[in-house]
Amino acid sequence: MRPSSRSGGLSGARPGPEPASGVPPTPPGRLLLVVLAVTAAATATAAAFGLAEATAIAGLGALFGLTAGVGGPLRSDLRLMSWCGPLLVVALAAGPVVNQVPALAVAVPTLAVLTATVVPLLGWRLELAGGAVLAAVVLSSATGIGAGLSVALRLAVAALGVAFAVVLRVVFGGRDPSATTRRAVAAALTDREPRVLADAVVVWRSDGAPAWLGEALAGAAAMRVARSELEDRLGGLALPLAERMRVVLAEADRVAAQLAVAVRARSSRALPMVDLFTQHVDALRAVGVSSDVLRLIDGLAAGLGQVRRGLADRERGTAEPVPRPRAAQLLGEELRALVTPRSALSRHAARCTLAVLVGALISTWWHSPYASILVMSIFAVLRPMHRDSASVALQRAAGMMLVVGVAAVIGSFTPAPLLVAAFVVLGVVGFPLLQRSHTALTGLLTALVVVLRDVTRTAAVPDLVIGFLTSAAIGATLALAMGYLTLPRPRSNLVDRVRGTMEVVRGLAGVLIEGGAPDAVRAAHAMAIRRTRDLAAFIDRVEDEAEEQRKVAKEAAAALDAVRIALRELAELRSDDRAGVLPALRYARTLLAPPDGRPVRTEFHLPEAGPWPAVLAAQVVVAEALTVHHAALRLEHD
Repeated sequence: MRPSSRSGGLSGARPGPEPASGVPPTPPGRLLLVVLAVTAAATATAAAFGLAEATAIAGLGALFGLTAGVGGPLRSDLRLMSWCGPLLVVALAAGPVVNQVPALAVAVPTLAVLTATVVPLLGWRLELAGGAVLAAVVLSSATGIGAGLSVALRLAVAALGVAFAVVLRVVFGGRDPSATTRRAVAAALTDREPRVLADAVVVWRSDGAPAWLGEALAGAAAMRVARSELEDRLGGLALPLAERMRVVLAEADRVAAQLAVAVRARSSRALPMVDLFTQHVDALRAVGVSSDVLRLIDGLAAGLGQVRRGLADRERGTAEPVPRPRAAQLLGEELRALVTPRSALSRHAARCTLAVLVGALISTWWHSPYASILVMSIFAVLRPMHRDSASVALQRAAGMMLVVGVAAVIGSFTPAPLLVAAFVVLGVVGFPLLQRSHTALTGLLTALVVVLRDVTRTAAVPDLVIGFLTSAAIGATLALAMGYLTLPRPRSNLVDRVRGTMEVVRGLAGVLIEGGAPDAVRAAHAMAIRRTRDLAAFIDRVEDEAEEQRKVAKEAAAALDAVRIALRELAELRSDDRAGVLPALRYARTLLAPPDGRPVRTEFHLPEAGPWPAVLAAQVVVAEALTVHHAALRLEHD
């Protein structure tokens, strides 16, 4: 099986330099240099006047604001910062109050971590924002930063830092607010990564679901599926026919690449010609191919045509708006399905919350400046928003201990205002890395906690280092013991887990196809939620499987979750609106059957014309079901 066929992507198109839609984009280097200059000047001025705490609060406001507020389309990011910004300001300004009241010092970080464990359900974009708020709460409550400043001044400097981040976000994308969305949709035309289509749908919806981009996205989904299926069938064709097919696919890749350029463009561009593609298709029809292959070729041509229509509608402004799904209702269903002892998410949340609760109690009881690092070390090792294997957690613990020791040594010789200024500049300029790496973020924050709480500069350096390392070791031990050593050993292998989850999601598709009652759909969806989330947790925990096996299983888990979400969106529509896509759903259900080692040879179907929500959701179902099928075949063979 060729890699392109596994992923459902386009083998002839090379991925562009744009980041994947599920990953925060990195601002241009020139803008980061401007950020460096402004931040360095501001922090140097504050450090010169000995304003270490004010510098730290303002710098952390900018750091967390950038981490939370840069990642999606400009409209979506500014809407997010309208509520996340005030939360960050309050979290950073309330540190001394929380730190000085024992009940709050225990309750606030514990509740923050409990909330953070469910934030990933909201998607990767809100996960960034939730992670920033959580880090701000943990750091401010652990250090009591700003105790020497008035409440009004703490609020003012925190708001100044967050406002600086908002201004930078506007500067990063003010000239082209929808660039991130267009890049995501264009990537669906050319990128071979299997997750790119589902991520593009998420980014597109977060930007208000522009209609012309939705039409282009639907065409990209149809083209990806048809393209991948055609390549799968090359091996079964006679050599001359296979060569003609390769020519058709190569020409389709050329047209798709040119369409992607037009989608990424800030303004309308001339559409690529498809005459040569049409000629090659006509020549292929003339030599005689099976009806199934002809249906795939028609799907490929229809997908390209739909992208062209979307671009034409962009110029004319004639595309019809797309209704938005009831996201709040669907999120409520997810939470209700996962708040059960049988859910891996609930067990993970309980372990993380208990570890932080015990750590906060010890920190409150242990009246020492060294205790401030204890809760932060638990946060660094546990990583509440994601589950990892014990070996990865041990690596994080070792790295955290190293950071604590080095920071304690450097802090004993270097003035605190200078160190705080350096850490602030490093964090603000390096925020793209901090968004992507929990280890880098917690490493920087851990070092900052040590510097801010190093009030015993008269103590000997060995005593200083031993004190902080002891506190960090207690926190790391708590995190490892409660988060990993108490875990039961997984009782099944990856193949069995993936097969079981496929059956459950397939059952949800079956209920929808058969026109099940709303209660039956909700029950099947609740089971699908638990199984897809449990599969992701199992993959993160298992360590006795080959890395390639885990990678393929993650690919299948992500695709199954995308199928589950799209099926639930279809369930919200009227049965008449779903009628045109039922053949495509039946095809997807066939793809989700346990593989027998051979590619599926059932009759191929893509959604027919119909209401926008039904067509687009069904195309995502088919595309992601195909990804699941190929991943399952690879798991069976490896």
